[in-house]
Amino acid sequence: MELKMTATDIRWWFWALTLAFIVAAIAGWSPGYYIVMAISAVQVLFFLAQERNPAAFPSQIRLVYFAFTLFGFWPEVRWYIYIMLLLGTVMVTFFGRCSIALVLRHMPWNRGREVRLN
Repeated sequence: MELKMTATDIRWWFWALTLAFIVAAIAGWSPGYYIVMAISAVQVLFFLAQERNPAAFPSQIRLVYFAFTLFGFWPEVRWYIYIMLLLGTVMVTFFGRCSIALVLRHMPWNRGREVRLN
């Protein structure tokens, strides 16, 4: 697997910042959960403005990711969900692979649609 870090792209920075705060949250800094949710919400708004369509594939990815971050409000499960988010965010940040995209591309409403991360 090849490293794919594109530090000149703002979309990469969204993932890198999210990753940093996920690590902080899992390490015990509780405000990190809320910062991850906030960054994710901003990312959703950014992609909705960029794509102009919530059904666009990149928008779908960010909406699903944001929905997962909301588990940060539920203390009993947030650690487990955020471990999964950590693994997925490492993959997208450093390798350009997204597990949410892999699942979404098989959904019936995405048949015949262009599948892309950004």
